Amino acid sequence: MTLRFGKFKGQKFNNTPKWYQEWLLKQDWFNAPKTKAKPLHNQLNGWDGYSSRGQAIYDAIFQQEQNEMIVLGLECKCGLPKFKEDEYCSGDYCSIEG
Repeated sequence: MTLRFGKFKGQKFNNTPKWYQEWLLKQDWFNAPKTKAKPLHNQLNGWDGYSSRGQAIYDAIFQQEQNEMIVLGLECKCGLPKFKEDEYCSGDYCSIEG
């Protein structure tokens, strides 16, 4: 990585003195990730309802919420609601698939 700041600007990180490398690695701002992934719901800002990318994000949000409901025991894998204490929902075909 080429440094774009400081006393050793323009030099490769590995070519700088060891004391400088150690100092840089101790700095929070140097180790911070450069880009953070936006949560899915923030990626939908400005979606017009037509683009395939927006539709894919919308579907991913729906799938996340459905998985959360399944983990919490409020929804069955088939998509029907169920009681938390029941193993399966009230759907006839769901309990057979098990």
